[in-house]
Order: sequence, then C-alpha cells, then structure tokens
Amino acid sequence: MPESTEVIWFEQHVLSLPELAELSGLPAPVLEELLDCGAIAPLDPVSSQLQFGAVALRTARTARRLRSDFELDIEALALALSLLDRVAQLEAQVQELRAKLPQRHSTGLR
Repeated sequence: MPESTEVIWFEQHVLSLPELAELSGLPAPVLEELLDCGAIAPLDPVSSQLQFGAVALRTARTARRLRSDFELDIEALALALSLLDRVAQLEAQVQELRAKLPQRHSTGLR
C-alpha cells in the first residue's frame, strides 16, 4: 500500500514511458500495445512526447496484476481494463445517487 506522500508525488508528477514501465512492472512493448488499443492514455494525446500521470500508473499496475494472475493476452487485458473502468464509473454514479437520497432516520418503526 503506498504511503500518502507517494500518492501525492504521483498526482503531481508526469512519467515517461520508460518510467511508467519501471514503476508498473510492465515491459514497454506491452504498454505500447495497451496505448495503441486505448487501454492506457497519455496526459496529452496530441503531444509528440508521451507523458503519463497517476491514472495511467494505476491502470498499468492493474494490468500487470491481471496479466500475471490470469495470463491474459493484450486484447483480453484491454477488455478487462475497460470493464473495470466501467464498474468504477457505475460505482461512482451509485454513490452520487445515494448521496442525493433523503436520509432515513432510524425511529424503530419499519
């Protein structure tokens, strides 16, 4: 589990592709394939210099775990990452909707 100072550092810094490979544990060619299929995105997709932030690092680390745990090929890995991202989006929507619901007070009556 990263310490809070590590998280803050990652949120404030950009990483090159070699740094992303080193910190995620994925080889650069695998990262490049994930970039090509859109599973990992650079901070600025139109820039000639590839730079990555904390979201890409989190995704790359997840990809490394999925790849090693389930021996997924690139296509399956990209699909799994896409599905995990969608689940996270849906969970955020559920939390947002729950926050908008009136609070129930426990009165002992049902």
